[in-house]
Amino acid sequence: MKITMSQLRNMIQEEIKNLEEKEEKFLQNIKSTGEWTDYTIAQLKKKKASLMKKKKRTADEVKTVRQLNFAINAKQGDYK
Repeated sequence: MKITMSQLRNMIQEEIKNLEEKEEKFLQNIKSTGEWTDYTIAQLKKKKASLMKKKKRTADEVKTVRQLNFAINAKQGDYK
């Protein structure tokens, strides 16, 4: 069975649409707590740097670092 260029192009376009729909569904599951919305990227990076300077961090501080990483990435547009 041979596939023409137009058929291949249509198949690729359909697959791209399917991937975009899956991505949109994934991103809808993220609940916004709004905890870091009032901060700029620079402020978030500064908070993260201050926590990363410590040699040992508590479990709460580790959780905060992870939240800061997510907030920084989200504000930079990595989760589109």
